[in-house]
Amino acid sequence: ATRALQCSLGEAVLCPRMRMVPPARPELVIQEDDMPSATLTVRPAWIMLVTGVLVGVLAAPGPAAHADQDVLALFLGQWKVRVRTLQPTPAEVTYIETYRWVLDRKFIRGETQKKSDGTSDVVFGTYDQQVKGYPFWVFSSTGSYSYLAPGKWDATRRILEWKSPPGWDVHYLARCAFPDRRSRDCTLLIQDWKGKVLLEQATSAVRRNE
Repeated sequence: ATRALQCSLGEAVLCPRMRMVPPARPELVIQEDDMPSATLTVRPAWIMLVTGVLVGVLAAPGPAAHADQDVLALFLGQWKVRVRTLQPTPAEVTYIETYRWVLDRKFIRGETQKKSDGTSDVVFGTYDQQVKGYPFWVFSSTGSYSYLAPGKWDATRRILEWKSPPGWDVHYLARCAFPDRRSRDCTLLIQDWKGKVLLEQATSAVRRNE
């Protein structure tokens, strides 16, 4: 069965208009739904499957430092979210999202109520001490899932930023800024190896009941 790579990080991540298709040889091909003749080959060495990544994180030694928990805590609570797709096809989705601590405060878990487009997501985030970054996973009711390689926190600008690892044929850049306690503003840009924009989104979230 094919697995769609979903984009949403305010809410996610890799593009919902693309799917991973396992070919006969040991490599993955990402094929655009609207362009069946165009494929992107991703070398196996750079593919991090969700199950393998989760095992690596769970095996990481020791608890996260307090400062690292403070960054994850920025997501906690209930948010009113608006996601605008700017490219390739303009669209807008709204929903309510709630984050809380799970698994002895080693992970945060986010869950959306049913979105205006009828879908819903579950999000996990943590701090990976081995690479000093914040990986996130997004699971969708459509059956797709997404992975963001460990992001870096810029304390001066109050921005958490994720970039695609070197060598990937599909490049992404996602940022979430926290200008104050009540606001979260995120952007997502995904491009192919030629620089063509596959997906561009802007997300604004306002904390509820504060």
